[in-house]
Formats: sequence, C-alpha cells, structure tokens
Amino acid sequence: MPVMAIMTGIQASGKSTFCKNYLSAYDRINLDTLHTRNKENIAIDEAFLAQRDMVIDNTNPTVEDRKKYILKARENGYKIVGYFLQSRIQECIARNELREGKTKVPVKAITATSKKLEMPSYEEGFDELYFVRITDTGTVVDKWRAWREN
Repeated sequence: MPVMAIMTGIQASGKSTFCKNYLSAYDRINLDTLHTRNKENIAIDEAFLAQRDMVIDNTNPTVEDRKKYILKARENGYKIVGYFLQSRIQECIARNELREGKTKVPVKAITATSKKLEMPSYEEGFDELYFVRITDTGTVVDKWRAWREN
C-alpha cells in the first residue's frame, strides 16, 4: 500500500531536513518549491496516478489544513502517516536565523503559525502518528502516545 506522509510543525522545526534524511525515497511535495496550490495538486495527482509514496512537506498547522490531504489519500487507497515536529518557538527562531536567502522566513510568520498550531490526532484519519524531536545528538522519532491527544 502506498504511503502519504503529512508533516506538521512550524517553520524551521526541521520538517524538510527530516524528509531529506528519512523520507528521501518519497515524492516531496512542498509549497516553498512548487509555489502554487495548483502545482501542488498536480504533483499530488501525479503521485496518486503512479501509486508513489509522497510526503506533504508544509507546516500543515491545523486540522483543517491536513484534512484535504487525508481525504484525498483515503480516496486513493493510501496509508496515512503523520509526523509532528516538536515546535519550540525559540529553537525554531534560532534555526531560522541560520538560514539564508528565501529559506529564511520572518519571525512574525513563525509566531503566527505557532499560535494556530494544532496537534494531530488519530481522529483526523491518520493510520500512524509520530512525534519527532531534534536533539543535540540527532533526531528522535517516537510513536504517538495517547496522552498527547488529551
């Protein structure tokens, strides 16, 4: 069964780096590179048609943002896996400061996304959920625990 992975986390939380390191075989669908929802939809439809694994590498901060992807994945017979990147605002702002050019985002964009960030839950339709933390020694991926949904 093909997989759609859906990333959730504020800017500079490590989503794209995680995708490159752990999901490199997946088609990476990202608005920063595609620029428009139309191009995003085309890329998603092409992956569905070819039954390729894909990862939606956007902030996807709200249940509503994730819903459209989950519905399309379910309609196309995909397994839906969510990855929530720990989103400590000060750490993300510090990582963002190390970025250059267009990859660097305004601090107010990070804080705005943080304010609307909603934790994912199995009730949304995920088949699997994981909590990802970036530590001094590397990346830690934990299975989602029920207490995170309370």
